[in-house]
Amino acid sequence: ILQKYIYQYFNDVIVSAAQQRAGQRQQEAEGQRGRGGASDSLDDLKSAHYLILELNKSAPGTLLNVVPQLEEELGVDDVDIRVLATGVLGEMFAEKGFTLAKRYESTWKTWKGRRADSSPVVRVQWIEHAVSLYQHQPQLSRELNEFVVEKLCDVDDKVRQAACHSLGLLEMAAPVQAAIGESVVTALGDRCKDRKPAVRSEAIIALATIYSQVFEELEQGAAAAQAKWGSIPSTIFMLRYINDPDIDSKVESILTGAILNFAKIKDDRSRCQRLLVVFESLTAKARSGFFSYMRRQQDVIRLTDVFLALCEKQGDGMAADQGAEQQLRLLAAKIAACFPDKAKVETALMQLAGLHDAEVYGGLRQTMDPRNDIKAVRKHQKSSLKRLSSLAPSLLDTTAPLWKCVGLTTINRALVPFLIEHVSRGGKFVAAAEVLITYITGVFPEMVRSSSAELFDVAALQAADAVAVEERLALMVKFAKAVPRSVPRSSGLEDRLAAFVRSGSLRQAKYAAYLVTQMDGAQSLCAALTGDAVDGLDNRHAEL
Repeated sequence: ILQKYIYQYFNDVIVSAAQQRAGQRQQEAEGQRGRGGASDSLDDLKSAHYLILELNKSAPGTLLNVVPQLEEELGVDDVDIRVLATGVLGEMFAEKGFTLAKRYESTWKTWKGRRADSSPVVRVQWIEHAVSLYQHQPQLSRELNEFVVEKLCDVDDKVRQAACHSLGLLEMAAPVQAAIGESVVTALGDRCKDRKPAVRSEAIIALATIYSQVFEELEQGAAAAQAKWGSIPSTIFMLRYINDPDIDSKVESILTGAILNFAKIKDDRSRCQRLLVVFESLTAKARSGFFSYMRRQQDVIRLTDVFLALCEKQGDGMAADQGAEQQLRLLAAKIAACFPDKAKVETALMQLAGLHDAEVYGGLRQTMDPRNDIKAVRKHQKSSLKRLSSLAPSLLDTTAPLWKCVGLTTINRALVPFLIEHVSRGGKFVAAAEVLITYITGVFPEMVRSSSAELFDVAALQAADAVAVEERLALMVKFAKAVPRSVPRSSGLEDRLAAFVRSGSLRQAKYAAYLVTQMDGAQSLCAALTGDAVDGLDNRHAEL
């Protein structure tokens, strides 16, 4: 009996409101103004549907005849009513899930069909609730994977954006991970290259957020996790090949955030481990993309350094008559070209130059100093931006991406000792560590200088693996060429290098000989080795 009265109540309210809305729209079409408005009847409909949701939570058995009524609403001409019905049924399926879908198979099928609604507003409502089923009803959501992929490729960018945003809101518990299909992950990755900036942004954020949540499984080497989520970093770093400032800026913002998550990792050893896990998973082309982002950062650092020097000279009054204004504008334009809103950034940089504030300039310079560790970089970023906020709040949002871009937090000197440690002890990440330390040695030798003791560890040159020894010597030579006369002198290192020169392989002897020449105070050793080489020559040779 209660079911009958409840059904009658909702039927009266819904039918009455729907008829009222139809009449009001007719009056509006004829140029007449009703006493109420379509919004009044819509409010009545929202109230009625809210009551349905509350009853579904506390007394679902009373809605036996109401659910088919909601199903009918899915097909009415009124878009607002279809939106309401799609949302309410979506929440009801999330609440009761498989039981409700099985009891009302026709309603479940009709609701799934709203993904193809002619109105993008309805499709947005549908995809938001469909994705939420991954969280609340993983078993039921497995049926929706192909439809979620379909909406990620929808013709309307608002639908694609909603799909990406909704996926980024998921909490990736084990059942959720299992429910999401690989095709969904692939389609989400494709949206990172969407022609619409808002869609690209949501897709990149969603992928990075998902990766951050599943990282523990990836670090443990779970095969299923590797197959489904392991390609996310490669997908993101491959975006570098598009060469779009908007995409590049977005990737830089999430690199030290969700991907590397350095802000939430308290010790440098763990940060290095995370960097290696990410880098080791990259494809060859994605690694090139990663290093391209690092080179982009280096280019912006170089330009910013010159820009700051001019700002400081202008503040001292030393360059006022030497075309400083023109040089500043040229540099500001070059820096701004690396960011999405070029004109806005260029204007902000010229205003920054006009502040003549040593604290702001010095703080920015310190964030890109390779001698600073991650903690120091963050400290200078925070303090200089706080100072900028007090001087010119309007510049903060526009110039903050520059601070983030030039801040050396991805590649940092604090990680170097642990990278060298991985190279020395071998293991799963030795190859990745070698590539990274070789890159750092060539681009930021100052970072390696502070860890020269670890790099020139004699024990690493006593390994039984001749190839590993040669690679370590080659790394030492690369550093010595980047920073001349920088090889630390010790009796143990001298003896080992001398042994390589006298009796090592050709490559070992070549590398060791060069290192000896870059060691301060080793003139006597150089003379002795030269003498040994001369004494060992066969003077009977015709050319001698």
